Amino acid sequence: MNRFQPACCALLFLIEIGCNCCHKYLAEIVGKEATDSESVIKAIVIHRDGRLWETERSAIQRAIDALKTDGVISPDAQFAILEIPKTSRARLRLFDVTENGRERAWIENPQVGCYWLVNKVDAYECSTGRAFPRRGTVRPLHVRYVDGQLPFGDCLEDLYSLTTLTWTRPEDCTRNPITIKLTDRRLGEDASEYDADALEFHESEPQEERA
Repeated sequence: MNRFQPACCALLFLIEIGCNCCHKYLAEIVGKEATDSESVIKAIVIHRDGRLWETERSAIQRAIDALKTDGVISPDAQFAILEIPKTSRARLRLFDVTENGRERAWIENPQVGCYWLVNKVDAYECSTGRAFPRRGTVRPLHVRYVDGQLPFGDCLEDLYSLTTLTWTRPEDCTRNPITIKLTDRRLGEDASEYDADALEFHESEPQEERA
């Protein structure tokens, strides 16, 4: 396993792409960022919470092409799309094994920042590790490179840096990058409230009428 040092290597935008308005949202968010930025945008990394659908991928590509045509971002700007699922059906565990000359090797949790490149599009990185006093084994974060031109290694390093932004608990670590955590909070705030009693009554009403 290798280990990253905290360093941001790519410009990242938090966008919600799980809807039909992906093209509109991406163009709007990048446009606002370009207005506030003192330098020309040359790199965009998109984090997808879960699976990226083909319609979303094509919408992202069309939006980036339009942004280049309109001069909002650099004509040679590059992008990358990463899938970051929170859970996995087949969980992977990583361990540090130290040969100490004894009959049995010393096995412990990997250090925070360790990662394993499975292939060109799949990787696991430890955004948590034994540097922090947490019980249990480390659950590495699965990252999948879906599309783009930016180097996968740079994207992983940038992703690791974003997991170190534990603003509410600076002495602790977090498994997911701040982009995913902020998206979850935003979706939670926008979720509509409902009346549980009214919903239960509505569901039971047809049965009462039939009776």
